[in-house]
Amino acid sequence: MPRRSGAQQARLWILSLCGAVPGAVVVYLTDSFWAGAGVFLAVVVVLGLLLYLYEKRKQR
Repeated sequence: MPRRSGAQQARLWILSLCGAVPGAVVVYLTDSFWAGAGVFLAVVVVLGLLLYLYEKRKQR
């Protein structure tokens, strides 16, 4: 497995941050861990798919 580039690693960190912030806000507003976890997973799935497509396109 090839080593990840620094830019690719930064994009993964940004992806996790983009999922964690809305999830934390939902937990703060609703006092429900499960609602926050759901928002986190939804955001990560959607943005992760977009990032995956971007990485595949970039490889070509």
